[in-house]
Amino acid sequence: MSFRILVLTILVLIGMAGNSLLARAALGGHLIGPLPFTVIRLVSGFIMLLLLALIARVRPRLSHILMPVMLLLYALAFAYGYLQLGAATGTLFLFFAIQATILCWEIFKGYRLSAWQWLGSGLSLWGLWILIGGISRLPDIIGIVLMIIAGISWGLYSMLGKNITDSLAVTTANFIWSGLAVLIIFVVVDIFDLGGRESIYISMSGLYYALVVGAITSALVYVVWYMLVQELSGVTSASVQMAVPVVVILGSAPLLGEQVTNHLLIGGAIMISGFFFVTLTKHLRKR
Repeated sequence: MSFRILVLTILVLIGMAGNSLLARAALGGHLIGPLPFTVIRLVSGFIMLLLLALIARVRPRLSHILMPVMLLLYALAFAYGYLQLGAATGTLFLFFAIQATILCWEIFKGYRLSAWQWLGSGLSLWGLWILIGGISRLPDIIGIVLMIIAGISWGLYSMLGKNITDSLAVTTANFIWSGLAVLIIFVVVDIFDLGGRESIYISMSGLYYALVVGAITSALVYVVWYMLVQELSGVTSASVQMAVPVVVILGSAPLLGEQVTNHLLIGGAIMISGFFFVTLTKHLRKR
């Protein structure tokens, strides 16, 4: 692996983890409401992607009509979920739902799990059970459901775009359509005062957080990631994705002041071990 690829890979890893850490900092700190956060994230994302597409002379192209729908659902559930859950806990549930959705999709398409992958799936479920065992408050349970919806949506979004050849063109189109849709939702909510003024509150700090998440750790990092996937081996790319929850867990305490409980550490470690068994075994079998 060249030095350039190594640096870009580290930046992508930090950027993906930054999505959760920055979102929780903004939403958990009540610096911005979840709906305006989603609006700014998607709109700033499509502006960044549109600029990149103009520079690269790429025309946005919609690959599948459900892709922007899944992107919008993911972004909304992600934002509302992080009102309730800490960054580390939310990321673990998000990645569990993403992996489970992708695995179910591939099984439906005829893929058969190996013994190691069954073991990994069992470990992930065991870790999930331990993690849920440390949660009793109703708001947290609502947050879990929302993060699982976000994970399912992102998993479907990923599978629908699995065979695209021009990721910049398709990703730009997806952000444009989902951005326009969430703008319409925001206007309707504001006009009819649905959900109260708190749901559409925006502070300057919250605005900055949402802009960074949208334009950099979402749009820009996604483009760099799709470029890297073409050069990295399947095992390496899978390792990068599975390392994201680890970075979030390690960063949530010093950066956000979140409490790292025994349930989180033990359940998270078992879940991530299961992720590695399933994902890495799958890529090794493909090789």
